[in-house]
Amino acid sequence: MNDAKPAFLMAGGKPRDPASMLNLFSRVFQECGKQKPLVAYLGIANKDNVIFYNVMKTLMKQAGAAKVVLLPLAKTGADINAAKKVLESADAIFLSGGEVEDGMRWLMQHGLVGFLKNLYSQGKLFFGMSAGSIMMGAHWVRWKNPEDNATAELFDCLGFVPTVFDTHAEDEDWIELKTALQLMGPGARGYGIPSNGMISGDSGGRLVNLKKTLLCYINDNGQVQRI
Repeated sequence: MNDAKPAFLMAGGKPRDPASMLNLFSRVFQECGKQKPLVAYLGIANKDNVIFYNVMKTLMKQAGAAKVVLLPLAKTGADINAAKKVLESADAIFLSGGEVEDGMRWLMQHGLVGFLKNLYSQGKLFFGMSAGSIMMGAHWVRWKNPEDNATAELFDCLGFVPTVFDTHAEDEDWIELKTALQLMGPGARGYGIPSNGMISGDSGGRLVNLKKTLLCYINDNGQVQRI
């Protein structure tokens, strides 16, 4: 049985608007069904950056969270059993910004990909920002040699929402998203979430704009274009 709730994907980006982010976090917490939710914070995509965690924790608590618990998993020797207990007891799980590949590497190294997928399917509320949002999609792209586009390859993400996303990449013309769609082949479709935007998405692929208009790109017989 799949009791999954919609996941919330925030773009972040600069400049960030604290007041706007408070509204977005408040909107997410409304879905928890609890007045003062406990949030488990996964900072694996940015090496558990404490400065970013403290900023996000302050905003989340102002938005109504009772507690925001950082799970220090961006390291070998992490206490995985303790982390699992917090993740199971949390009302919501946040995936931070940073580097998508780093975040997924740590989740795989600690054997947490399947665990998080199970929590999602059982109804745990997930929300993320920037790289954390991309991680909740199906795939992302990396380059073995950043100077050689022929070395680009796809890798799997959590797949809560069965499509691909990019975030706050307007200034780069969504080049990573377009590369991912090229690799996925004709008919592939993906989405750009503009800076400071937010959407919800579910396991059936249904997407809802919550702030700013989602940008849709498709691979049309080898040519990636916006539709």
